[in-house]
This record gives sequence, C-alpha cells and structure tokens, in this order.
Amino acid sequence: MYTITEVYNNIPFDPALRTAKGFSCYIEEAALLFDTGGDPAILSANLKTLGIDPADIQTLVLSHDHWDHVGGLQAVLGRNPDLTVCIPDTFSEKTRVAVAAAGTVVVIDGWQELAPGLFTTGPCGEHPAEQSLALRTEQGYLLVTGCAHPHIGEIIRSVGNHGPVMGAIGGFHSVSDDDLDVLTTLVYLSPSHCTEGIETIREINTRAFKQGGAGQRHRFS
Repeated sequence: MYTITEVYNNIPFDPALRTAKGFSCYIEEAALLFDTGGDPAILSANLKTLGIDPADIQTLVLSHDHWDHVGGLQAVLGRNPDLTVCIPDTFSEKTRVAVAAAGTVVVIDGWQELAPGLFTTGPCGEHPAEQSLALRTEQGYLLVTGCAHPHIGEIIRSVGNHGPVMGAIGGFHSVSDDDLDVLTTLVYLSPSHCTEGIETIREINTRAFKQGGAGQRHRFS
C-alpha cells in the first residue's frame, strides 16, 4: 500500500494548504519526501497542516536542480540526523553543499531501489537531467515526476523496460503529441504543477484522470 500526499503545489486542491510555484509529495509508508517546493516557510506550514513531522522523514529525493523543487530544503535538512538525501549525479556544487548538512547523501546515477518496491529512475535527459520515482503496484509501476523535463512519454518508455507502467502523478512539462499518445495508455493520471494542457490530458483519457493539487492524496496497493 502506498499513500502519496501532494504537500506543495501551485495548483490548489485542499483549501487548508498554501499554494506556490513548486512541487513536493510525501510517500507515507516509506517516510519519503519527493522534492521540497520553492519556499521553506510554505513547505513547513503545509507539512504541519497535514500532520507530517519533518523529523519523521527518513528519505528525501530531489528530482532536479531547479529552485521550485529544491528551494524548500531548509524546512527538512537538520530535522532528522539520520536523513538520507538522494540527488542525481548532475546536481550543481551549490546544491551539493546545501544537502551536505544531511546525515547521508546518496548520488544517484541509474535505476536503483530505495525501499521495497520503490525505485528511482536515475537521471534521465539533460539540461536538466531529472530523476523520477517508480512505485511497484498490483497494476504496474506508478510514476511520480517533478517536472518530466525529458518528456513524460520518454520516462514512461524507460520505466517500461522494468515492467508495465499503469499511471503517473506530478508535473509533465512541455507535453508533446507523442506524450499524449503514451498518456492514453495509462489507467491513472494526475498531472499538476508545470503541466501544460491539463484539460487536454483530461479529454484524451477521462477515465484515468484525477485532479492534482496541494493536499490531494493518492492511494495504491
């Protein structure tokens, strides 16, 4: 079972949460935070509203080195001395220094299991290279993406080398016609954050579509 809560998003869902440009979500069963949004004060406020104690976060995975995904770092770093931070091997020296305050920094250069049934894709694409999460569910892999700069269709194809992909959550930047063709094959689809053409995605796969936004929860077994 996985419970994925969108902690930070510029798209609203739960009115109790603050919105701002950026993305972050929390995977409860793994005590894993994926990205930190852009503002530590907003991340802290939303974590508190959701009842998530930063000291309980065991793993922090950063998708790519853009401010609206790493800008909230200070809300998490230093709260748990045993925190593990996973960053792509393409991150800047500035961000590497910032995460050095964590207990353990793991530099990711490829597909890797972070917890039972929960994987990082490793960095895909370039300018920027970006890692995503792949969660193994009964129906196949569920992708969690920060921005999908390498294109969501390409990430889905890459993960497809490890098994079928059933869904995707998060930001899908610069969606192309090819991406749309791939998205029609999914059974769960929740684009948000930087996604261009969310209504188009809803139209091409209405049955799979679920609104994303700050406070939305996604559950899978």
